[in-house]
Amino acid sequence: MLEINAPNLYLFSYHLKEGLGISLESSQRNYHSVLEKIVGDISRLIPDAIAPDCQETFLAIQSQPTADLKFKGTLHNHTILGRYLRRSLHQTYALIFDGSVQERYNAHQIQSLLSTLKPLTPNPYSPDNLGQTWLISGVWEHGNSTQIEKLAEESYKTLISPEGWHHRATGDYVGVKLHEFWRTSGDNTGATIEGNSYLLLLLYPDREMFQAGWGFYEQWQQVLLSRHQIVWAHGQSQRLKQQLIDKYHQIEAIADYSHLSLYHLKTTRDALSGLITGFTTLESYFNWMEIHLENYEQYCHQLEQDADGLGLTDLTFLKQFSASVKQTYLPRVQGDINAFRSNLERIQHLTQMIQGQVEICQAQRDRTVKTAVAIAGVGVATGCIVAVASSMNPPVSSVNPGTNSGLSGVLLLSLICGGVASLVTFVALSLWQKLGK
Repeated sequence: MLEINAPNLYLFSYHLKEGLGISLESSQRNYHSVLEKIVGDISRLIPDAIAPDCQETFLAIQSQPTADLKFKGTLHNHTILGRYLRRSLHQTYALIFDGSVQERYNAHQIQSLLSTLKPLTPNPYSPDNLGQTWLISGVWEHGNSTQIEKLAEESYKTLISPEGWHHRATGDYVGVKLHEFWRTSGDNTGATIEGNSYLLLLLYPDREMFQAGWGFYEQWQQVLLSRHQIVWAHGQSQRLKQQLIDKYHQIEAIADYSHLSLYHLKTTRDALSGLITGFTTLESYFNWMEIHLENYEQYCHQLEQDADGLGLTDLTFLKQFSASVKQTYLPRVQGDINAFRSNLERIQHLTQMIQGQVEICQAQRDRTVKTAVAIAGVGVATGCIVAVASSMNPPVSSVNPGTNSGLSGVLLLSLICGGVASLVTFVALSLWQKLGK
């Protein structure tokens, strides 16, 4: 039976800090919400596990760029040692979770532990999330490769998706066997990493190598971050592409722009401007992928250099990701950019044409408003003149001096005269406009 001594569950989670349409203020607000939920969940599930002053430091993301939140306690019969380390890393927020037990566990107990630890980890679908990699590690004492694969399959279902993994890869680092698992979604031409989530299984042959492995986690963080940034940018580009296509087809379906109201003309114009902005954003995603692919390859090379002479190292599976980006991701996004660029002139022409229609409709509406004001002005002026003239010739005193029949008559007469003057002015202006045409 498979047994692992001191099993650890790590989660490397990354959130975009700023850029690509995301402001620093917005990302700080979203990230702070993620951290607040973490503190709340730990306090609810393991009361008194965190000191209040540690909570304040952990949540102070503006004044404390780096913070380490440690906790311990018993949850569902597991005596857990845990910590959260948050830091800023290359315009991102890196959040590392580490939960472990200092006992020997079999495969069934490990799944129970993973189910217990998962509620203490951040929501992978939180705003600005770039992706996450789960890592299960420990000292492998008993079991074979078939049992390890079964452990990975069940762990993937517990942590990421109940449907299990689609793909796997293996490698070696300083004499330690690596197993990686992930799923893809979409067809062959648009497949991407589902949830931008990976599972790594790293089992050490003895405790000495287990302790030595800590020395390489910094380098692995850099590699994982760059990979998630590439996958995230690719996924964002594909969603944006579909949105742009849908918008473009909606605009193209309009047969006659001249019959649109001023409101719908402005809406269509803004949608066309959004297409141009979206095209620029699509190019930004492509550039982002190129930059982080270069970083990814540099970090992978650094991992190999650091491991030189320390044991068998084979990181072919990491290089295969790099090759996949070059052969699939980048050509796909470049093709999308080229397709939109070929329609850019048409979009710009439509934008200018509709802007002209907007200006014409706006001018017509302004003239209508001015005409209405002028007609109303004539009526008001006429009414005022009649009222003044009537007041200069007071009527004969009424038999009943307590009534206001004289004042009422003046008001009624001025209203009638004002209305007639407005009507005559409206008819005259209408005839003038028809004769002018």
